Amino acid sequence: MTQFLIIASLAVASCGGLLAETTTGDAARGEQLLRDRGCIVCHKMNGEGGNGAPDLGARRSRNYTPVGLAGVMWSHAPSAWAQAGVRSNETLTLSAGQAADLFAYFTSRRYFEPLGDARRGKQLFRAKQCSACHGIRESVSADAPPVVAWRSLRDPIGFAEDMWNLQAMGPSFDRNGVNHPRFTSQEINDLFLYLDNLREIRGKKSKFQLAGSETGRILFHTMQCDSCHQGKQSLEQRTERVSMADIQAAIWNHASTRLGGRPAVSHDQMSDLVAYLWSLEPRGDARRGELAFTKKKCATCHADQGSNAPMLSDRDLSPVSMIAALWSHGPAMQTEMNRRSLSWPQIRKSDIYDMAAYLRHRHPSGAISRLLAAPLWAPVDPPPAILNR
Repeated sequence: MTQFLIIASLAVASCGGLLAETTTGDAARGEQLLRDRGCIVCHKMNGEGGNGAPDLGARRSRNYTPVGLAGVMWSHAPSAWAQAGVRSNETLTLSAGQAADLFAYFTSRRYFEPLGDARRGKQLFRAKQCSACHGIRESVSADAPPVVAWRSLRDPIGFAEDMWNLQAMGPSFDRNGVNHPRFTSQEINDLFLYLDNLREIRGKKSKFQLAGSETGRILFHTMQCDSCHQGKQSLEQRTERVSMADIQAAIWNHASTRLGGRPAVSHDQMSDLVAYLWSLEPRGDARRGELAFTKKKCATCHADQGSNAPMLSDRDLSPVSMIAALWSHGPAMQTEMNRRSLSWPQIRKSDIYDMAAYLRHRHPSGAISRLLAAPLWAPVDPPPAILNR
């Protein structure tokens, strides 16, 4: 599997700027770590392991966000430790790099996309007239490579780049009598899941690259995307996180009306744009956050200066750091909570957003994480391309 670089960006309220911490994450190491930590006692991975929990190695979409997955892992931790035979006083360690390895693995397995259906994808390939130009294994049209020759099918950023730069497809549509089809994000994911499982594609390495969100924000404005995306159409006002399928569908559908009127972008520029779009996270509610912080009794330890628990107002709450802290300090935390007769908190992604908003509001001068729901990844390998360019 390919190697990833996870970049956790922190907003620092005291200086008003952005800091970036970079941690190398490798999907192969992440897979091995899941085995080493005993996760296959309950979970299967590539046909090996137990039957008591979902297959962690299945290449299918799960519709998580990274923050949502961090919440699931946090809530699930005590039962996972018990199944793996971890004692309550046992010291575990998980570095930020190892947590990055886990998220790289989950990314490579499509955990952060809406649930797709390969059978629907196969039907869509015909119904949307993709097959009028593209054969699966053989060329149908001289200027349209077959699917198995699409070099960026395993590179979502590269595929988005090619869809943006598809002006050359306009004459092909006219020549073959094809109206530019429109796709929903669900249809994009169905189609990708179908193509991703083709025999010739299945064995290829997955690649995923995101660069800097600030560079993407500047490019978004330079390309005048905000001339349309303002007011009610402003992307900053979205209430849900933007998935890769959302971005790909929007790019493709934009092309149906603006085939000849926009500048081409490079792979790096598309990486920057997607990073910016992924940084637009739902905003939490400080009042709900205060209620959650109180109801889950977080303050019992994290507001007690006599406790060894850290003050959360000065902590990075990104998914990578949360999982690293969970495994490194979780068993000791569970022991202390048992001593105080406290139940292990069940945390949803909305709780994390809301509690982060509450902590920012309560401690505006502290170094509070922006709580990015998606770490930013960049592959070491050079990205492939899908079309003949």
